[in-house]
Amino acid sequence: MPLHDTFFAIFFVTILIVRIAVFVKPIAAPTIRGWRTHHWMYGFILIITSTIFQIVPMFAIGLALFVDELTFLLMRGKTHADNYSRTSLFGTIFFVLIVYFLRSSLVNLF
Repeated sequence: MPLHDTFFAIFFVTILIVRIAVFVKPIAAPTIRGWRTHHWMYGFILIITSTIFQIVPMFAIGLALFVDELTFLLMRGKTHADNYSRTSLFGTIFFVLIVYFLRSSLVNLF
């Protein structure tokens, strides 16, 4: 399997796992000194770290964590219901498709 397809498979499976896990067991993200964390933040850290150390699978996971909450952020979602609204789900599908079409270019960054 070409690297760009492996990258996308890791990215897509990560989103599926996160979506299923959050749906089945919706737990609040940790709050650190009054600041609530979200998985997009961990994704952003993984994106930066993977870019520095040139680790494609870590980049795929980080990008998935970020993309999974991107529409939720853009729509200024607040609740679990917002995260599973039609707007949020369709937005996530839209961003997944963008990553699919850009997968070769994204992998070529490494």
